Amino acid sequence: MLRPQRPHNLRKIPTWQGPKPPLLMDVTYVCRVHYHTLEQYLAKVYRMEGYNIQLATGSRFGMIPEYTVTGNLPAAPNIQQIVDNIRRGRRTRKLGLILDLLCSDGFIPAGTYLIDMTEEVQPIKRYAELLHNTQDSLHEMCIALREANKGDIAFIKQANNLDRQLLDHQARLAAKIHGVSRLHRRR
Repeated sequence: MLRPQRPHNLRKIPTWQGPKPPLLMDVTYVCRVHYHTLEQYLAKVYRMEGYNIQLATGSRFGMIPEYTVTGNLPAAPNIQQIVDNIRRGRRTRKLGLILDLLCSDGFIPAGTYLIDMTEEVQPIKRYAELLHNTQDSLHEMCIALREANKGDIAFIKQANNLDRQLLDHQARLAAKIHGVSRLHRRR
């Protein structure tokens, strides 16, 4: 079955004539936070040492639970008592309520929060990957990671060792390119 030929001189006419209308929408924050970072933050702000987000959310590793945080506390008869208990460091499995309380107390902005439940990468592995990708220990991201972990003596020692290995590797490559072997350099 043959289709009828379409004339080539058809001009596409836009469906809207005149100035483009604005689209009314709400702009919301979408924040992604690692569960371990959030646990440390709760320990710092509300003294909830040992809080287990995996247990509170009922999630497994690899999942990313999502919470919409408004800063408005729910209307319940005993909500003020629960909120006061949270502020005193008492644990609860209601992570959404904790996030809303953080927002209403002014610690975090309102928006959508994704709780990253993946295994945390050790800083030295992150540093090694950065060195591999950048091939420069003075790259701004390498320096920032070193600065963030400057209190960790084991990290600094391992990072110095990785830097030394990178410099040795670069020196060997440069020597190979210029045709200088180790035997010639020593004499």
